[in-house]
Formats: sequence, C-alpha cells, structure tokens
Amino acid sequence: MRRAKIVATLGPSSNTIEKITELIIAGMNVCRINMSHGTHESHGELISNIRVASKKANKEVAILADLQGPKIRVDKLAENLNLENDEIWVIGPTDAMDKYPEYKGKYIPTIYKDLVSDCFDGARILFDDGLMLAEAIERDRDVYKIKINVGGVLKSNKGINLPDCDVSAPSFTEKDRADLLFALSQNVDYLALSFVRKKEDIQEVKVLLHDLKVNIPIISKIEKPQAVDNIEGILEVTDVIMVARGDMGVEVGNHLVPSIQKKLIRMCNERGIPVITATQMLESMTHNPSPTRAEASDVANAIWDGTDAVMLSGETASGKYPVETVKTMVQIIETAEETPKVRPFLRNVDLSSVHASVMVAASLIGEKIFAKRILAVTESGVSCLKLAKFRPDTPCLGVTTTEETARKMCLYWGIEPFLLNEYKEDSFNFQEHVINAVKKSLGLVNGDKLVITRGDGKFFTAGSSNSVKVEIIKDTPKVLGGSEALEEVSDGKKKSC
Repeated sequence: MRRAKIVATLGPSSNTIEKITELIIAGMNVCRINMSHGTHESHGELISNIRVASKKANKEVAILADLQGPKIRVDKLAENLNLENDEIWVIGPTDAMDKYPEYKGKYIPTIYKDLVSDCFDGARILFDDGLMLAEAIERDRDVYKIKINVGGVLKSNKGINLPDCDVSAPSFTEKDRADLLFALSQNVDYLALSFVRKKEDIQEVKVLLHDLKVNIPIISKIEKPQAVDNIEGILEVTDVIMVARGDMGVEVGNHLVPSIQKKLIRMCNERGIPVITATQMLESMTHNPSPTRAEASDVANAIWDGTDAVMLSGETASGKYPVETVKTMVQIIETAEETPKVRPFLRNVDLSSVHASVMVAASLIGEKIFAKRILAVTESGVSCLKLAKFRPDTPCLGVTTTEETARKMCLYWGIEPFLLNEYKEDSFNFQEHVINAVKKSLGLVNGDKLVITRGDGKFFTAGSSNSVKVEIIKDTPKVLGGSEALEEVSDGKKKSC
C-alpha cells in the first residue's frame, strides 16, 4: 500500500469524467483546481465531473481549491517588449502611462498600483518567473526607473516578483474572497492560500470561515522569503503546508530551495502537520512519456524527506500524458517507500496526552504482531491525522460515517478512507459490524489480525479516541484472549482484553 499521497491539478488535459476516472484509478488522491484560471461556471462543472468520476472509480478523492492570491503581473501590452541588457526602462501603474509621454516606448505597465511605493533603490525586479532581471535605480514621481540586467522578450500578463521588497498587497484579495465563497458553496475539502507571508494572513481567512460557520482546512503555500522567516508563527495556525517551489525559487534562488524544503518538511513532521511538496516534480512529462532521472530522484528524495504528499501541476492540467504521469509517480513513490525509514523526530515525542500515546501504541502493536490493518475509528479525522504523524509500518484505514471526513483523509499519509455507510448509532454490536465490513472489503481470512483505535463512549465522537484493541479474524470476530491476550489501554488504565 502506497503511503504518500498524490495531488494532481486538473485542466484542459484532464477535465472530463472519463479522464478524471482514469486518474483516480491510476492513483490520484486529491484533485487540485487552480482558481487563477477559468470561471466559476467552469469550476462548478469540473467539480461535478470529479464527484461523478469518484463514484465510477468507487474511490474517495478530495478537492483542493487553490486561491490565486496577490499575483503581480505585467498588464496587457500592445506588443511584446524587447528588453535589452543595460537599457533603462520605467515601470508603473497602467493608468499613469499617459502622464509620462517622455517614457513612451520604454514603459512597462503593471496591474499592481502600489509597486512603486513598495519598491526602493537597488531592489531586484524579476519578470516571467525570473527569466528577466532588472534593478530599481530611481523613483520618478509615480514610476520607477529600472536598469535591465538580464534581458528578454516580455509579454502581456507575465508575472513580476519583488524578492527584496515588503509587498503591501494583502494576501487575501477580493477575487480570493469571491472564489472562496464559491468553493464553499461547492463543498470542496481544502482551501490553499497563495503568497502567505505571516500567520495573520491565515488568521484573517479563519475568522471569515468562523463567521460563515464553516470548518475547512487551510493549506498555506510557502513561496515568499517572508513566509520562510515567519514559519514558526505560520505553523501555529495553519492546517497544512505546501512547499511551493516555483515562486520560492524565483524569490530566494533555486540553490536554497532544497534546504528550505527539507527544513519545512522536518518541522511539519515534528508537529504532525501534513506537508505537500509541489512544482515541476515531473515537468518533462508535460511533453514526454517518461521523466528524467533527475525528476525521479526529486520525487524519491521528497518521499525520503518525509513529505505527506507530492503534487503535479502542468503535467496533469495541460500535459500530453496526465494518466501516465500519475502512474509514473506511483511507481517512484512505492519504490522509494521500500527503503527503511529513519524517523528521528519521534525520539523525543511528547506522549503525555492519552491521544498521542494511544496512536503510538497502535503503531507499535501493529508492527509487532504483523497486523493487516490499523483501524482508526474517527468522526472528524483527527485520530487519523495523529496516527499519520507516527508513520506506522502497518497500513491504516480511517473508518468514518462522514463523507466529508473520508475525503479529507485522502491527503493524510498512510491513511486509506473507509466509509461506513450502513452504520447506525444504536447498532447492537458496533465492533462486529466494523470488522465484518472491513473483512468483506479487504478479503481478510481467519487468523488475520487488526488493531483498532476508538473512544470508549459513543463510537463516532470527535477527539474521543482513547483505547486500542487487537482483533483476530474468525468466523465470529472475537477479541484476542487467553495466553495471546494483549492489554487494552483506556484513559491510562490497563484492562484485560
């Protein structure tokens, strides 16, 4: 069973029910919708197709709505601009262009009105993902004179990066708000915030969600140097981290990205926060049927670093081989996961809470008795999130009655959602009901062992998991007894099984 999950971006190459079904069967766990492109109407149609495809494939998948954030871009140009090395140009708001006829033919218009006030002499200005580089040399009223250090052909709508500047644009824009409200109306499972700089950026959105009485996990995309500097605070409030290596490489330099990636993954592992590694993982497969050896190593190293998930962008959204790309990623992940794991962050783990100690116990027991599965019975998914932190060797099922929770768990490392549709609160024997359902689904045979974690009160109560049991599969499931008995841990007290 593959433990690390795959996030795949959907787009023109992968937006039909048939193609999405193929992607799910191939191994896609989370569908990413890039809100920077398309309309609410097209996004709604895509979400509908995902739901249908999920049922056809008979497999749960999560939907991630990725908000655009304050992307700074060149405005629409009458024609492409040829920037030559050492030339002097000016950059400023589009609506100020007519006020400076002396700069006609040398004016770069931007949609971002505060660029000039955010900038300073000597600051770097990068265009088109860093392909062109300029230096701010002098402010002239509403525009900034810049010197071209690395030239090229600049086209409309290309991105602008200001790695040295404290950009004043809010991380959460009016477009993001409209897209968020639409995404919530479609019951998506995750929201990703772009260009997060500090924890207050996340808290602002969480306040809005609280006011709307909505509880949805927030993915903070780490791509700005300020976010790297403020990562401790961000980790206090975020639900998930995405290592967004594209803009990060432009902003901080590609040479620093690998060490930042390792640092962020380690910090997330220590805290039990899911982390996604993203951008150009199998970029060459956008046009080719197989990856480069460097790309295969990149994916494998992210797995060895400890990432919970890896992400595909243009490879599946607009590439020629979306299904083949997912299959290739599955192969690389499964091979990488055969390597023995090193988990140094578990050496000093805090086991003072009942919840944490139960999950560690379940992980260790499952490994020692060669259990077929660990069953984490959960209402909110919190138990499975905590279980995933300890990276159990035993495959895990997140047993829940809630579709939303089942989809949410699609991002959790090593957790396979198991939706228990038939369960009723007054079932006379809940444990037997669960085991029979799992036995039927997995084809378990007599003698197979299961480790079960759940609460000792109501079976599906959020945050109540405080016990671990071992079951041996028989015609009539019974708890291990006699000389084989293991002890049940419940609220710190040991009881015979």
